Amino acid sequence: MEMQSEMGVSHVVFFRSLAQLPEGWVQQTREDGATLTYAGGAIEIILGKECERRLGLIRLPYTPVTFRYTGLSDQERENFQTRFNLTFQRGGG
Repeated sequence: MEMQSEMGVSHVVFFRSLAQLPEGWVQQTREDGATLTYAGGAIEIILGKECERRLGLIRLPYTPVTFRYTGLSDQERENFQTRFNLTFQRGGG
């Protein structure tokens, strides 16, 4: 199964944030993404070209991302994605 998404991070922040995932999840990193393991399955994350949104003088990075899931049930994919999103969530204030 494959899922497309946008992440509000630059490539540098993406790779820095991978280190915050639970130990053993990240199996391999590549210039264009990473391969993770979870619940006996695998997730390949493929980063698109780094982009930028402009709101007046504010510039916000974002990256198109493809998640490819192998060997995970719907519930396992949902559980993984919830945990992954929490790790990459950015607060403001």
